[in-house]
Parts: sequence; structure tokens; C-alpha cells
Amino acid sequence: MAEKSGIWCWFARGLTWCTCSLVVACGSSDEGGGPGAAVLTQAPHCSAGVDALKIEGTIAGATIDDSRFDNNINAGYENLSGGRFSTPFFAIAPLADNQLALTFEWTADLFFGQSSAISTGNLTLPATHPRAGAQYCISAGQVGFFDGGTEDGALKFAITEVKAGADCSGAVTVVDLRGCQNSK
Repeated sequence: MAEKSGIWCWFARGLTWCTCSLVVACGSSDEGGGPGAAVLTQAPHCSAGVDALKIEGTIAGATIDDSRFDNNINAGYENLSGGRFSTPFFAIAPLADNQLALTFEWTADLFFGQSSAISTGNLTLPATHPRAGAQYCISAGQVGFFDGGTEDGALKFAITEVKAGADCSGAVTVVDLRGCQNSK
């Protein structure tokens, strides 16, 4: 399932309701929801019904501010048998100078209100960063989907540890990147 549409949003809600009806407990909203649920409230705000991607924070001592709206997002995710987020989602359009190349995965499909550890990923710093083009491997982070309110269905994430090099062979680099993506 690529970036969700209105139909997929209702399908996911129905599937969540059915699944939750069959089990004793089910994660819900941004309160509680497991050890990584804080990512759902600490990431930037991406309103429901608006095409948006926001990645904010710092890496290697410099600020990242990558905000995309409407037709300039070029990011998306899949959430079936695990999950994957990627920007660029399609290689046909190059990223702008301030846009971060970012890909990460998680191991199980997530319902709204649930979060999970990021299992693997890579990022390349944008041209506007002092270390432009440097590659890092994501070694710790959280991902989840917001449930309810003004951000219903938003993908949220926090990257809290990276290592230099795409293969994780380098030293740990200071990072605090948080992001969200939502669509109409």
C-alpha cells in the first residue's frame, strides 16, 4: 500500500476495528500505546487532509528543515507485511537542495495509534547542510501512525541514532530528527 488515499484510510480503520474486536487489548491513540508511542506526539504536526511532509531537527551539529507541501512531496510509505518509508519515493524528480534523502523500514504492519522501532535505514544529507552528501545508516528510531484528532492517519517518526557510512561502519553521530507525513 503506497501513500494512503481516502479509501485506504477507511479500509485500514475497518481492519483495525475488526482486529481489535478479536483480541483482548489493542493499542490506541497517542496516549500509552507502547514504549515508542511518544514519537506520535513529539514529531512535527502534519494536519489530516493536507498533503505534507516535515522533517525537522539536527544532525552532525547542523539544522535540518525539510518541509514539503502539495505536489512537491516526493515521499511515501508502504505498510503491509512490515513497512517502508522513502524520499524520494519516485526517482523521476530530483530532490531540492534542502531536501533530505531518507529511507527506513519497520518489521510489522502498524495500525493507527501504534508505533514500532525502525529496523534499518539510510539517509543522505541535503546540499544545504555543511556536510552535504554525507551518508548515514539509521541505527535507532521509532515510527508510528497517529490516531484521531487533527493528525488522524499521519505517519510520524523520530531518528535518534545514526552511524557514519551507508553500511553502519562509522562512528555514532549526534542526531535528533523528527518527521511526519500526511496526505489528503
